[in-house]
Amino acid sequence: MITLYNVPVSSYGCKIRILLVHKSIAHETIAPPDGYGSDAYCAIVPAGTVPAIDHDGFILSDSEAIAEYLNELYPDPPMWPDAVTDRARAREISRFHDTRIEPLLRGFFGQVAPASRDQTFIAENAALLQRRFTQLDEIVTPKPLLCGDQLTIADCSFVASFAILNILRDVIGFECALPRSLSIYESALAAHPSISAARAEYIDTLSAWAETKINS
Repeated sequence: MITLYNVPVSSYGCKIRILLVHKSIAHETIAPPDGYGSDAYCAIVPAGTVPAIDHDGFILSDSEAIAEYLNELYPDPPMWPDAVTDRARAREISRFHDTRIEPLLRGFFGQVAPASRDQTFIAENAALLQRRFTQLDEIVTPKPLLCGDQLTIADCSFVASFAILNILRDVIGFECALPRSLSIYESALAAHPSISAARAEYIDTLSAWAETKINS
C-alpha cells in the first residue's frame, strides 16, 4: 500500500493523484501531521513538502521523482513515450512546466486576498506567464495530448495549472490567454477519463480556498 501525503490545494499533489488513478495503484491519502513543514511531518518526510509518499517505509518527496518512481514500479500503462527522442521531449516539457510555468502561477496565490494585492507584481507576473505559454506553444504541438494519444507524466502536471490559471485570472483580474493549440489541448486533457474526477475536485477545492481568502 502506498500512502500519499498531500493537501487538497497542492497542484503537484493533484498531478500524483492523477497518476495513481491512471495506473489503478492502491493507495491512501492523508494530510501531513500538523501541516506540511511542521516538525511532526519533517520527522517523516525530511523535506517537509507535499506531495510525498511512503511505500512500505520508503519515503520519497518531489512530484517528478515520485512520478518517475511509480511509473517504473508500475509500468502499465507506460507514462513516457516509446521513442527516445519523444521521451526526451516529454521530459523537457514536464520540466518546462515545473520550472517556468508553475512558479509563476503559484506566485498569484499571495495576490488573492484583496488587501495583499500588488498590481505591479500582478501585471509583470502575468506578462511573463503569457510569454512562457507562447514559448511552450513553440516547443510542442499537442495531438491531442502532449505526446499523441498517450497520457504522460508531463500531461498530469498541467491539469491543476490550467485550473489555477482559469480561477485566479478571474479572481484577481489579470490578462493571460492560452495560444489556440494549448486551449484545444486543455479541453482534450479535461476529457481524459483518468483526469476528470481529480480535475473537478481540484477546481472545487481551489475555488473554495480563493473564496475564503477573498472574504478573510
